[in-house]
Amino acid sequence: MTGYTFRLLGRIKPFVRMTQRGKWVDPQAQEYLDSKARLGWQMLKQMQENEWELIPRGIPLGVAVVIRPARHNQDLDNLVKALMDAAQGIVFEDDRWVDVIIAARHDDGDDETYLTVFHLAEDAEERFSSSKQEDKLT
Repeated sequence: MTGYTFRLLGRIKPFVRMTQRGKWVDPQAQEYLDSKARLGWQMLKQMQENEWELIPRGIPLGVAVVIRPARHNQDLDNLVKALMDAAQGIVFEDDRWVDVIIAARHDDGDDETYLTVFHLAEDAEERFSSSKQEDKLT
């Protein structure tokens, strides 16, 4: 697998902590759940169009995210969490196998997000630790 890249349209509601009861009565929680469902449908449609398969657990993954436009009134980590929640069970079986996350916001563009999910090379950890060793030597 080289990677799946999704173009997701619309504004993302950042992750909202909620109780079991709160998800039915808290307007912020409902807005988050609606956003999550909308993102999930877009991902599912693109998975089907490209004939991509659900990535099973046990495969180390990386995720790269570009969110437009930049809104600095929202935490970037909560935006990424919202994307990860939406992708769970549609793109990958288990987000606990995501070992690398790269995220950025850009000021230009409309409300759109690019999400790329990629398989980490088996030797990625080894290469990373050897490059850190080289940095210490110089």
